[in-house]
Amino acid sequence: MLTTESYLIAMGVYWSAALIGLPLMRRLWFAKPMTRAGGAVLGCLAGVLLAPAFPGPDVSSMAPALIVVLFNTLFGDGFESALAAAMWLLVASFGGMLIGLLLTRRPSK
Repeated sequence: MLTTESYLIAMGVYWSAALIGLPLMRRLWFAKPMTRAGGAVLGCLAGVLLAPAFPGPDVSSMAPALIVVLFNTLFGDGFESALAAAMWLLVASFGGMLIGLLLTRRPSK
């Protein structure tokens, strides 16, 4: 079992890697003036990478929702055990997509 300090360090490292990776993805995958579709895709990726969820009903610590959905579906009791985390993941990806759309400027003519 993780201690509180190691849990916080692990989540901090995970979120730092995601926050460092998002600008790198933006530079490598999208054009200089990013389109609204590119902003939506990048926002959706941010939502998927940064969404936390509880691994189970009796667990008090959170984990990345993407990892919870994958591990509970593959190694747990199937998709039923991952349904709550999947809903968090869906809401976060939709919210990230909306934020990406709102923050992306229209290309200049």
